[in-house]
Amino acid sequence: MRNINFSGRVAIVTGAGRGLGRSYAEILAARGAIVVVNDVTNPGEVADAIRDAGGSSIASDHDISTPTGAKGLIDFTEAQCGGVDVLVNNAAVGRYSSFLNVEIEEYELVRRVGLDGTFYVTRAAWPIMAAQGYGRIVMTTSGHGLLGGRDSISYSATKGGVFGMMRSAALDGKPFGIMVNSICPAAYTPMAESYVSEEWAEKMRVESPTSLVSPLVALLCSEQCPTTGANFDVGSGRVGMVTPFTNAGYYDRDQTPESILEHWSEVTDTAVQTAYTSSRESTEAVGIARRRTGADATH
Repeated sequence: MRNINFSGRVAIVTGAGRGLGRSYAEILAARGAIVVVNDVTNPGEVADAIRDAGGSSIASDHDISTPTGAKGLIDFTEAQCGGVDVLVNNAAVGRYSSFLNVEIEEYELVRRVGLDGTFYVTRAAWPIMAAQGYGRIVMTTSGHGLLGGRDSISYSATKGGVFGMMRSAALDGKPFGIMVNSICPAAYTPMAESYVSEEWAEKMRVESPTSLVSPLVALLCSEQCPTTGANFDVGSGRVGMVTPFTNAGYYDRDQTPESILEHWSEVTDTAVQTAYTSSRESTEAVGIARRRTGADATH
Protein backbone atom coordinates (compact mmCIF):
# COMPACT_ATOMS: atom_id res chain seq x y z
CA MET A 1 0.00 0.00 0.00
CA ARG A 2 1.39 3.37 -1.03
CA ASN A 3 1.93 5.76 1.86
CA ILE A 4 -0.05 8.98 1.75
CA ASN A 5 2.18 12.03 2.05
CA PHE A 6 1.99 15.71 1.26
CA SER A 7 5.58 16.56 0.36
CA GLY A 8 5.61 19.82 -1.58
CA ARG A 9 1.93 20.50 -0.89
CA VAL A 10 0.62 23.62 0.83
CA ALA A 11 -2.39 23.14 3.09
CA ILE A 12 -4.59 25.68 4.85
CA VAL A 13 -6.62 24.63 7.89
CA THR A 14 -9.09 27.18 9.24
CA GLY A 15 -10.06 27.10 12.90
CA ALA A 16 -6.81 25.26 13.60
CA GLY A 17 -6.01 26.85 16.94
CA ARG A 18 -7.41 23.93 18.90
CA GLY A 19 -9.61 20.84 18.74
CA LEU A 20 -10.25 19.16 15.42
CA GLY A 21 -8.55 21.87 13.38
CA ARG A 22 -5.32 21.45 15.31
CA SER A 23 -5.50 17.69 14.82
CA TYR A 24 -5.88 18.16 11.05
CA ALA A 25 -2.98 20.59 10.91
CA GLU A 26 -0.75 18.21 12.85
CA ILE A 27 -1.42 15.13 10.73
CA LEU A 28 -0.95 17.03 7.47
CA ALA A 29 2.32 18.53 8.71
CA ALA A 30 3.52 15.16 10.02
CA ARG A 31 3.05 13.78 6.52
CA GLY A 32 5.03 16.52 4.83
CA ALA A 33 2.66 19.39 4.08
CA ILE A 34 3.50 23.03 4.64
CA VAL A 35 0.56 23.94 6.86
CA VAL A 36 -0.95 27.37 7.32
CA VAL A 37 -2.57 27.35 10.76
CA ASN A 38 -5.44 29.83 10.57
CA ASP A 39 -7.34 30.96 13.64
CA VAL A 40 -8.38 34.30 15.09
CA THR A 41 -6.87 33.17 18.39
CA ASN A 42 -3.85 31.03 19.16
CA PRO A 43 -2.52 30.12 15.68
CA GLY A 44 1.08 30.84 16.65
CA GLU A 45 1.15 28.26 19.43
CA VAL A 46 0.02 25.49 17.09
CA ALA A 47 2.40 26.53 14.31
CA ASP A 48 5.28 26.61 16.82
CA ALA A 49 4.39 23.13 18.09
CA ILE A 50 4.36 21.78 14.54
CA ARG A 51 7.77 23.27 13.82
CA ASP A 52 9.13 21.95 17.13
CA ALA A 53 8.01 18.49 16.01
CA GLY A 54 9.96 18.86 12.78
CA GLY A 55 7.17 20.04 10.51
CA SER A 56 6.69 23.15 8.38
CA SER A 57 4.04 25.64 9.44
CA ILE A 58 3.17 29.31 9.55
CA ALA A 59 0.45 31.07 11.51
CA SER A 60 -2.38 33.26 10.22
CA ASP A 61 -4.93 35.19 12.26
CA HIS A 62 -6.98 36.38 9.27
CA ASP A 63 -10.72 36.55 9.99
CA ILE A 64 -12.26 34.28 7.36
CA SER A 65 -15.81 35.38 8.22
CA THR A 66 -15.29 38.44 5.99
CA PRO A 67 -14.46 38.51 2.26
CA THR A 68 -11.44 40.72 2.95
CA GLY A 69 -10.08 38.43 5.65
CA ALA A 70 -10.58 35.30 3.56
CA LYS A 71 -8.87 36.84 0.54
CA GLY A 72 -6.10 38.05 2.82
CA LEU A 73 -5.53 34.49 4.04
CA ILE A 74 -5.17 33.17 0.51
CA ASP A 75 -2.93 36.06 -0.60
CA PHE A 76 -0.77 35.57 2.51
CA THR A 77 -0.47 31.84 1.84
CA GLU A 78 0.44 32.35 -1.80
CA ALA A 79 3.06 34.96 -0.90
CA GLN A 80 4.61 32.91 1.91
CA CYS A 81 4.29 29.41 0.49
CA GLY A 82 3.98 29.81 -3.26
CA GLY A 83 0.47 28.44 -3.73
CA VAL A 84 -2.48 26.56 -2.25
CA ASP A 85 -3.10 22.84 -2.82
CA VAL A 86 -5.29 21.85 0.12
CA LEU A 87 -8.01 23.68 2.03
CA VAL A 88 -9.72 22.34 5.12
CA ASN A 89 -12.70 24.49 6.07
CA ASN A 90 -13.01 23.75 9.76
CA ALA A 91 -13.71 27.12 11.41
CA ALA A 92 -17.10 27.27 13.11
CA VAL A 93 -18.98 28.78 16.03
CA GLY A 94 -21.36 26.69 18.09
CA ARG A 95 -24.47 28.35 19.50
CA TYR A 96 -27.54 26.35 20.43
CA SER A 97 -31.06 27.74 20.76
CA SER A 98 -34.55 26.68 19.78
CA PHE A 99 -36.47 28.52 17.06
CA LEU A 100 -38.55 30.18 19.77
CA ASN A 101 -35.52 31.58 21.61
CA VAL A 102 -32.88 32.15 18.94
CA GLU A 103 -31.62 35.71 18.58
CA ILE A 104 -30.88 37.21 15.17
CA GLU A 105 -27.35 38.07 16.33
CA GLU A 106 -26.70 34.43 17.25
CA TYR A 107 -27.94 33.16 13.90
CA GLU A 108 -25.84 35.67 11.98
CA LEU A 109 -22.68 34.88 13.96
CA VAL A 110 -22.96 31.13 13.44
CA ARG A 111 -23.78 31.55 9.75
CA ARG A 112 -21.08 34.15 9.16
CA VAL A 113 -18.27 31.91 10.40
CA GLY A 114 -19.47 28.44 9.41
CA LEU A 115 -21.22 29.08 6.08
CA ASP A 116 -20.07 32.47 4.80
CA GLY A 117 -16.48 31.85 5.91
CA THR A 118 -16.39 28.52 4.10
CA PHE A 119 -17.66 30.22 0.94
CA TYR A 120 -15.29 33.18 1.17
CA VAL A 121 -12.11 31.13 1.63
CA THR A 122 -13.06 28.53 -0.96
CA ARG A 123 -13.95 31.23 -3.47
CA ALA A 124 -10.61 32.96 -2.91
CA ALA A 125 -8.62 29.73 -3.28
CA TRP A 126 -10.58 28.43 -6.27
CA PRO A 127 -8.83 30.37 -9.10
CA ILE A 128 -5.42 29.20 -7.88
CA MET A 129 -6.47 25.56 -7.76
CA ALA A 130 -8.26 25.78 -11.11
CA ALA A 131 -5.22 27.33 -12.80
CA GLN A 132 -2.89 24.61 -11.54
CA GLY A 133 -5.37 21.82 -12.33
CA TYR A 134 -5.31 20.44 -8.80
CA GLY A 135 -7.02 21.04 -5.48
CA ARG A 136 -8.38 19.22 -2.48
CA ILE A 137 -11.07 20.84 -0.34
CA VAL A 138 -12.74 19.45 2.77
CA MET A 139 -15.77 21.20 4.25
CA THR A 140 -17.38 20.56 7.62
CA THR A 141 -21.04 19.64 7.85
CA SER A 142 -22.88 18.00 10.73
CA GLY A 143 -25.60 15.54 11.53
CA HIS A 144 -27.49 18.61 12.73
CA GLY A 145 -27.36 20.03 9.21
CA LEU A 146 -28.46 16.88 7.42
CA LEU A 147 -30.75 15.26 9.97
CA GLY A 148 -31.72 18.12 12.26
CA GLY A 149 -31.41 18.49 16.00
CA ARG A 150 -33.36 20.10 18.79
CA ASP A 151 -32.29 23.53 20.03
CA SER A 152 -29.75 23.99 17.24
CA ILE A 153 -31.54 26.00 14.58
CA SER A 154 -28.62 28.34 13.77
CA TYR A 155 -26.04 25.56 13.65
CA SER A 156 -28.32 23.21 11.69
CA ALA A 157 -29.13 25.84 9.05
CA THR A 158 -25.46 26.72 8.68
CA LYS A 159 -24.25 23.15 8.31
CA GLY A 160 -27.07 22.25 5.94
CA GLY A 161 -25.95 25.13 3.75
CA VAL A 162 -22.38 23.86 3.77
CA PHE A 163 -23.57 20.47 2.53
CA GLY A 164 -25.31 22.03 -0.47
CA MET A 165 -22.25 24.17 -1.19
CA MET A 166 -20.00 21.11 -1.10
CA ARG A 167 -22.15 19.16 -3.57
CA SER A 168 -22.25 22.02 -6.08
CA ALA A 169 -18.56 22.85 -5.66
CA ALA A 170 -17.66 19.22 -6.33
CA LEU A 171 -19.52 19.33 -9.65
CA ASP A 172 -17.92 22.66 -10.60
CA GLY A 173 -14.48 21.40 -9.61
CA LYS A 174 -14.34 18.21 -11.68
CA PRO A 175 -13.10 19.84 -14.91
CA PHE A 176 -10.26 21.49 -12.98
CA GLY A 177 -9.01 18.56 -10.93
CA ILE A 178 -10.50 20.03 -7.76
CA MET A 179 -12.05 17.42 -5.47
CA VAL A 180 -14.44 18.60 -2.77
CA ASN A 181 -15.87 16.50 0.05
CA SER A 182 -17.30 17.08 3.51
CA ILE A 183 -17.38 15.40 6.88
CA CYS A 184 -19.73 15.17 9.85
CA PRO A 185 -17.14 14.77 12.61
CA ALA A 186 -17.89 13.41 16.06
CA ALA A 187 -15.10 14.12 18.54
CA TYR A 188 -14.43 15.57 21.94
CA THR A 189 -13.41 19.22 21.57
CA PRO A 190 -13.77 22.38 23.65
CA MET A 191 -16.77 23.27 21.46
CA ALA A 192 -18.43 19.96 22.31
CA GLU A 193 -18.35 20.84 25.99
CA SER A 194 -20.67 23.77 25.29
CA TYR A 195 -23.65 21.65 24.27
CA VAL A 196 -23.36 18.27 26.00
CA SER A 197 -23.65 17.22 29.62
CA GLU A 198 -20.55 16.72 31.74
CA GLU A 199 -21.18 12.97 31.73
CA TRP A 200 -21.48 12.85 27.96
CA ALA A 201 -18.40 15.05 27.53
CA GLU A 202 -16.36 12.58 29.58
CA LYS A 203 -17.67 9.72 27.44
CA MET A 204 -16.65 11.58 24.28
CA ARG A 205 -13.24 12.36 25.74
CA VAL A 206 -12.55 8.64 26.10
CA GLU A 207 -14.32 7.20 23.05
CA SER A 208 -14.09 9.99 20.47
CA PRO A 209 -10.67 11.65 20.35
CA THR A 210 -9.85 13.95 17.45
CA SER A 211 -7.23 11.42 16.34
CA LEU A 212 -10.08 9.22 15.09
CA VAL A 213 -11.29 11.94 12.70
CA SER A 214 -8.06 13.34 11.26
CA PRO A 215 -7.00 10.23 9.25
CA LEU A 216 -10.07 10.54 7.00
CA VAL A 217 -9.41 14.24 6.52
CA ALA A 218 -5.83 13.45 5.50
CA LEU A 219 -7.07 10.92 2.94
CA LEU A 220 -9.58 13.36 1.46
CA CYS A 221 -6.82 15.99 1.23
CA SER A 222 -4.41 13.68 -0.57
CA GLU A 223 -3.59 12.90 -4.19
CA GLN A 224 -5.12 9.46 -3.55
CA CYS A 225 -8.52 10.92 -2.57
CA PRO A 226 -10.95 8.32 -3.97
CA THR A 227 -14.06 10.43 -4.50
CA THR A 228 -15.59 13.88 -4.79
CA GLY A 229 -18.98 15.26 -3.75
CA ALA A 230 -19.33 12.85 -0.84
CA ASN A 231 -20.19 13.44 2.80
CA PHE A 232 -18.86 11.22 5.55
CA ASP A 233 -19.82 10.50 9.13
CA VAL A 234 -16.60 9.97 11.07
CA GLY A 235 -15.70 9.43 14.71
CA SER A 236 -14.95 6.84 17.39
CA GLY A 237 -13.22 4.62 14.84
CA ARG A 238 -16.07 4.49 12.31
CA VAL A 239 -16.18 6.01 8.82
CA GLY A 240 -19.37 5.87 6.76
CA MET A 241 -21.36 7.86 4.23
CA VAL A 242 -24.22 10.21 5.06
CA THR A 243 -26.02 11.27 1.90
CA PRO A 244 -29.54 11.96 0.61
CA PHE A 245 -31.35 9.03 -0.92
CA THR A 246 -34.45 9.01 -3.13
CA ASN A 247 -36.98 6.20 -2.92
CA ALA A 248 -39.12 4.73 -5.71
CA GLY A 249 -42.10 6.85 -4.69
CA TYR A 250 -45.63 6.93 -6.08
CA TYR A 251 -46.52 7.97 -9.65
CA ASP A 252 -49.92 9.17 -10.85
CA ARG A 253 -50.32 12.02 -13.33
CA ASP A 254 -53.94 12.43 -12.16
CA GLN A 255 -53.07 12.55 -8.47
CA THR A 256 -55.16 14.38 -5.91
CA PRO A 257 -54.53 15.10 -2.23
CA GLU A 258 -56.73 12.10 -1.46
CA SER A 259 -54.90 9.73 -3.81
CA ILE A 260 -51.53 10.76 -2.38
CA LEU A 261 -52.79 10.02 1.12
CA GLU A 262 -54.16 6.67 -0.03
CA HIS A 263 -50.75 5.73 -1.43
CA TRP A 264 -48.74 7.23 1.42
CA SER A 265 -47.00 3.92 2.12
CA GLU A 266 -45.50 4.08 -1.40
CA VAL A 267 -44.50 7.71 -0.94
CA THR A 268 -42.53 6.85 2.20
CA ASP A 269 -41.36 3.31 1.40
CA THR A 270 -37.57 3.08 1.80
CA ALA A 271 -37.13 -0.52 0.63
CA VAL A 272 -35.51 0.69 -2.61
CA GLN A 273 -33.25 3.73 -2.40
CA THR A 274 -31.04 5.53 -4.90
CA ALA A 275 -28.32 8.08 -4.19
CA TYR A 276 -27.88 10.76 -6.86
CA THR A 277 -24.87 12.98 -7.41
CA SER A 278 -26.80 16.05 -8.59
CA SER A 279 -30.29 17.49 -8.85
CA ARG A 280 -30.13 17.08 -12.64
CA GLU A 281 -29.38 13.37 -12.28
CA SER A 282 -32.34 12.99 -9.94
CA THR A 283 -34.67 14.88 -12.28
CA GLU A 284 -33.59 12.79 -15.25
CA ALA A 285 -34.13 9.60 -13.25
CA VAL A 286 -37.68 10.65 -12.42
CA GLY A 287 -38.40 10.98 -16.14
CA ILE A 288 -36.92 7.54 -16.84
CA ALA A 289 -39.01 6.00 -14.07
CA ARG A 290 -42.16 7.58 -15.48
CA ARG A 291 -41.47 6.10 -18.87
CA ARG A 292 -40.87 2.69 -17.34
CA THR A 293 -44.24 2.79 -15.62
CA GLY A 294 -45.93 3.93 -18.80
CA ALA A 295 -47.08 7.12 -17.12
CA ASP A 296 -46.05 9.36 -20.00
CA ALA A 297 -47.79 7.16 -22.53
CA THR A 298 -51.07 6.81 -20.67
CA HIS A 299 -51.60 10.34 -19.29
